[in-house]
Amino acid sequence: MKKEIITICIIIILIVIAHAVTQIYTQNFFDSISEDLSIVEEKMLSEVDDKNVVYDVKNDKDDSDDKTSEKTINKAEIEDDIKNVEKKWREKYNYFANFVEHDELEKVETQLISIKANAGVGNFDKCVDEIEKCKFIIKHIEEKDSLKIVNIF
Repeated sequence: MKKEIITICIIIILIVIAHAVTQIYTQNFFDSISEDLSIVEEKMLSEVDDKNVVYDVKNDKDDSDDKTSEKTINKAEIEDDIKNVEKKWREKYNYFANFVEHDELEKVETQLISIKANAGVGNFDKCVDEIEKCKFIIKHIEEKDSLKIVNIF
């Protein structure tokens, strides 16, 4: 009887340790994704703010060409950042599919695709909303899978 109790205790301890390790890894990765999305969101907000600025009509052509090329560079940079976030997500997707609900992971992937599509057509207002939804889903996954009394019962 004593051996069985010791074996059960060891198994429980190993399960708790394995869960803690995966939780720390998951939290670090999701925080990284959320941080990358926040950076993209800030760039998009600055791009939206630039669209709302009324430029002085008296500026010469060279000055307006600089602004246009700067916006093009910023849009391309935003699209590259989104592709990098999506690439980072896809690299870890199969790992997280082992212990996170597939439905939750697919929600994040759907949001990332929506963000990429809206950014491709320059609809940054909609992208900001989609980024916020994506960050909310990621935070929800973190909280849902954490080892808390509330989640156990």
